[in-house]
Amino acid sequence: MKTKYYILSLCTAAAAFFSCTDASSLLDREDVGTLYESDVFRNPAYARYFVNDIYYHLPGADWTPGTGYQPKSTWYGAYLECATDNAEARRLDSDAQHFNEGNWNAESMPLGDVWANDYAQIRACNKFLENYESITPISGVASAEEIEYLRGQVIFLRALFYADLAKHFGGVPVVEKVLHFDSPELQSSRWKFADLVDYIVSQCDEAAAIFREVEGAITEDTFGRANEGVAMSLKAQVLTMAASPLFNRPAGYPQYDSGDPNVALWRYPDYDPERWRRAADALGAVIQSGKYSLWTSKSGTKTAYETYFVTRDTRQESIFSSLKGPDITLYYSCLPFDFMLINGKGSPVCYNLPTYDLVASYEMANGMLPEQEGSGYRPLHPFSGRDPRLEATVWHDGSTFCGIEFQTWRRETTSQKQNGKDYITGYSRTGFFMKKFLDVDLNPNNKVTLPNSMPIIRYADILLMYAEALNEYYDMPSAIPGDSACWAINQVRSRAGMPDVAETFANRGWTLDRDNLRKLIYNERRVEFAFENQRFWDVRRCMIGPETQRAVHELDIVLKDDDKTRIYTVKQMEKRSFENYMNLMPIPQSEINKNRNLVQNWGWAPASLN
Repeated sequence: MKTKYYILSLCTAAAAFFSCTDASSLLDREDVGTLYESDVFRNPAYARYFVNDIYYHLPGADWTPGTGYQPKSTWYGAYLECATDNAEARRLDSDAQHFNEGNWNAESMPLGDVWANDYAQIRACNKFLENYESITPISGVASAEEIEYLRGQVIFLRALFYADLAKHFGGVPVVEKVLHFDSPELQSSRWKFADLVDYIVSQCDEAAAIFREVEGAITEDTFGRANEGVAMSLKAQVLTMAASPLFNRPAGYPQYDSGDPNVALWRYPDYDPERWRRAADALGAVIQSGKYSLWTSKSGTKTAYETYFVTRDTRQESIFSSLKGPDITLYYSCLPFDFMLINGKGSPVCYNLPTYDLVASYEMANGMLPEQEGSGYRPLHPFSGRDPRLEATVWHDGSTFCGIEFQTWRRETTSQKQNGKDYITGYSRTGFFMKKFLDVDLNPNNKVTLPNSMPIIRYADILLMYAEALNEYYDMPSAIPGDSACWAINQVRSRAGMPDVAETFANRGWTLDRDNLRKLIYNERRVEFAFENQRFWDVRRCMIGPETQRAVHELDIVLKDDDKTRIYTVKQMEKRSFENYMNLMPIPQSEINKNRNLVQNWGWAPASLN
């Protein structure tokens, strides 16, 4: 029996494809409708719609966890960052809090849809590739080269979804054909992590080769779509992940799972520094391609760093982006209650609250740590003289927007005066609000929009991963050829207005060794990529959860009744739970129930039903 689709016209084709790739598990259903599958894939216009829908489900397409452009409602607008020490979800019933409290498992995992969603899109990729030979070039619609470009994109997208699964779970079953209810592959075992990494890399290489071959014949704008640089960058990103301590475990790191006979399913059983060299080579290839550079243009009163996040076409730095329609929602999501009316939305709701822990991670402008003697830190003016990215990322007490001052202070308990208007009661409170991604030169009380271009891979990430890979491969930074690690870090810090590595270390009195450079790189990633969904995964792949994820803090500010004197006190706001087994996500128990050959990740019982 032939597979059919509902396609009534060119306009409704897209909607049909949106539904045909939805699935609740690897056990996807047969598609039904009124147009035969062979007819769909014979027409390149319909084939394009099919590929467009796969893009619609990109992992990381929204800062709030969910499926592509559709955030999961139980996160209540909270970003994945709120499940880290960088932020707190304003609503205490958000799924982010389940992570923070350690109240999650294989049956109730806040990211539990990832397995089903990624495999649904892998199935869609396989369906396209199985039908690729049927797509016929049509003059004025698509040439043979443009159809081949579609094939390259789908090969890349399948690799991207497998990379997402690897990040969450380690090794997973690899499926390269469309499965049905009676397919024996539904009982496939997990691939070893090493084999999955090699497979993803090979797919990136294959896609990159296709992109190189057809590049001269493609006239459409490829920003937001896969191309050679995107494929090279995903390969480099995956190799960096695979070389990191969670998956490539050196001596001196917790070896809690080393005795498990299934350890090769979720990581390499041994440590090999050559994995760092392989990552560095792939990252270096992206850099040396000359395709990308850091964004340096400024707009209005904004720095280049701020301008980057409120500009739609940032292909200079944005290697791969999720492009959504412009809207005003971010102002509504980020500003405090009753701060101002948002056009068409009403009073804002401040879903994501930066923690004091994040604020404290921003260096002084001279590169010194705030707690160091002679750093210039002023306890009564704690936000002055800091890394400029602090002001670009966080609203704090005394910040102003549209002429309105943020007041996050409270009165003494004995005072009869009112608290500051932005002092939150009844919900989570940190003393800070999220500013990143907002255009400070626009007034959301008017009819304005933000571009909603969300970087999934950006050049700053390539630079900092390159520095990390080189630092981990060589015994000492001084042995790195061309001082390349420091060069890469300096590119990012220079754009931010921060001193280079040499000046920073001299000011701190630090020795330039591997451990100190690692500390700098980790912190540089934290502040550069705040609220970009990087911290959650960096904490895990670098295995720093137990020392960073067990408590978060607020800045309590008391304004005396003289309306002049402020007292600043750092208080523990929340005790959190983090254990080593939480570095990897558990495979959903519902999937293990359906496939007896799946083995659960270490620490998440039961291991399997066998």
